Amino acid sequence: MKKQRLLAVMILPSLASGAMPIVAHAATTSTEPVLQVGSTGAAVVTLQNDLNALGFTVGQADGDYGPLTTTEVKAFQTSHHLTADGAVGPQTWSAIDAAMAAFASKPVNLSANSPLVTHLEAKQIYYNGKLITSPDGFTYQGTTYMPIWYVMNTMDQVGFQHTWSNNVWNIIVPSNSGFKVDYSNIKYGKGSTSIAINGTVVDRVDAVIHVDPASGQPTTYLPIWYVMDALTRVGIQSGWQGTTWTMKPPATTPTGGSTGTSGSTGTTGSSGSTGSSGSTGSSGSTGSTGSTGSSGSSGSTGSYTNVDLRFPAPGNVNANTIDQYLLANHSPMNGLGASFMAAQNTYGVDANYLVSHAILESAWGQSQIALAKNNLFGYGAYDADPGDDAGMFPSDDYAIRFEAWEVRSNYLTPGASEYVSPTLTGMNVHYATDPQWASSIGSLMAQFSGSVGSTISDYTQYTPGQSAPAPKSNSEPVYYLNGAKGTTKATPYYNGVPYFSSMGTGMQEMFFGQLSIGSSGEPVMEVQQFLNQQIGAGLTVDGQFGQATQTAVKKFESQVMGMANPDGIWSYSMWTKYIGTSSSQPTIPAGTTVNITQIEQGMAGGLVVPWYYVQGYGWVDSQYVSFNNVYRVQVATPTGTSTSVPVYSASNTSQQIATLHNGDFVVANSASPSGGGYTVQIAVELATGGAAAGTLMTGVIPANGSVTLVAQH
Repeated sequence: MKKQRLLAVMILPSLASGAMPIVAHAATTSTEPVLQVGSTGAAVVTLQNDLNALGFTVGQADGDYGPLTTTEVKAFQTSHHLTADGAVGPQTWSAIDAAMAAFASKPVNLSANSPLVTHLEAKQIYYNGKLITSPDGFTYQGTTYMPIWYVMNTMDQVGFQHTWSNNVWNIIVPSNSGFKVDYSNIKYGKGSTSIAINGTVVDRVDAVIHVDPASGQPTTYLPIWYVMDALTRVGIQSGWQGTTWTMKPPATTPTGGSTGTSGSTGTTGSSGSTGSSGSTGSSGSTGSTGSTGSSGSSGSTGSYTNVDLRFPAPGNVNANTIDQYLLANHSPMNGLGASFMAAQNTYGVDANYLVSHAILESAWGQSQIALAKNNLFGYGAYDADPGDDAGMFPSDDYAIRFEAWEVRSNYLTPGASEYVSPTLTGMNVHYATDPQWASSIGSLMAQFSGSVGSTISDYTQYTPGQSAPAPKSNSEPVYYLNGAKGTTKATPYYNGVPYFSSMGTGMQEMFFGQLSIGSSGEPVMEVQQFLNQQIGAGLTVDGQFGQATQTAVKKFESQVMGMANPDGIWSYSMWTKYIGTSSSQPTIPAGTTVNITQIEQGMAGGLVVPWYYVQGYGWVDSQYVSFNNVYRVQVATPTGTSTSVPVYSASNTSQQIATLHNGDFVVANSASPSGGGYTVQIAVELATGGAAAGTLMTGVIPANGSVTLVAQH
């Protein structure tokens, strides 16, 4: 085995490039040919990949300079103040080269005993239930990395081919393989290594060079999430269970079903959150559908894309029928029916819509983001770095309630920041970049309706001006913790961890880092508003730090601050002087053990980040607190349907007191069971059975091999 693995590592650097066109940008302006309509070949492939990377999306890089490529070249030229003639000559190539330079980086080289490498151990890769290989992987900066050659070996079993050249892994999907490649919504960020499919770059990642323990030779490792993400483009779904990577071949997509490609951007108003799911992959549904059109129309009067989502779903959509439907479609979301109904009843959002949206965004609950982060709606999964950027939720139940609150508050309420109309069609305008997002969810709604015997006539169609039932609550949901402890960590700008009276105040006043070109989020909005008020900058308050904002900052630095050489960067001293809290902001000293009683989902520096309520202080950015005794409940097969976890009374183990779901946060003294069970501290999350929300409970989860506790930090 070791000899075989040594050979594999030695072969990797010399893999032939084959007959596929060049996919990486390696030429210089002086060697790049003039391209125009009708041009073909490798240079066109390079151009098309560059355009995709820069946000001028052409889709598949097919090497054919056609109308779409021309349109996107003109758009690029216009944005860079070049003559928009649609031809790529020296000036346009020079501008592209300069823009692409920002994406370049070098692989990270780590020594064999680097302290940055943790959990170096054997992993298993399965395809369609068969163990293919067992390479050694590791964790680096919180992300699992796998040696790329062994992933290639697994793909060989599928019938794919590969090339490796100039730090580009090109997956070649034969035209007769039966696999359909999804080239939509291609967008990626900085990285040292590209992942391409048939010559089209679909992801760019930071590779790590590390010694393979079996061979003692350096080899290339890639972050597993991005490889999984790339493979969803050919319909291969992945599950990750800590040491085991399971791949499943594409499932047959039912009529009217979803392909799971949403391109959602999920912008919110009050919390300043911007999420993009980037979720792709087959829905995996085996159910039949009642849909007869792309809009989700059932053939009766009306359309699911025009359903007023502020009204409850028909009565035959309930906790039991939701769970039956999810179980029939082999979804790990089975058991969350009560959560979807609670979200509908609390925030006044159609439960069928919530179920269908979760199915679309999470590939029926089997996406890596859903499994690793309890994130069923791809919230915060920005296209450039979805695996890291996606928000972590303390439970699937909380994620469902949060999404219902977010949608009702910002998309379905007249006058809200993202409101167009309280329908899928209305939401599509600001929520999703994919124009088919509304019809995809509409089709899934029709499918679920058909499974319970409903038709479109059972749903309230939207007509302008109509009133709808008021939600029971307009408050963001809270996740309650029972006995959670943590330790504060040093922050780069404060003498300790700053705390605030509310999460909203913290998001507005805390300084997360200097603001410059490329920054985004609530802090940028605060600066834009300030500049508009102080110097009449006329900026669009969109939370995006672009050229216009930089120019306004330079003007402020010059005219108000008297800087001789303004740099256009909003610094910590500027923030504390003009906008946020001063350096005297009260803080919790680093290294302090604190009690954490609540979690709310928020933002920090443009990213989706939970905030913690620290007893005796206030709300803090969770990035500066490490949990000491909080664990995730993990079932044996997270991608299966047995994902509910019963909790029994500590004094009477035959009395069930609660039901948890895979991924829920709990408090425990240890990850090891004692006396045949795990003693956990939990809280009532929603008022039920006479118990108020936040009521504390202690219970026992049987240690029968079906559940483990995974430490959270």
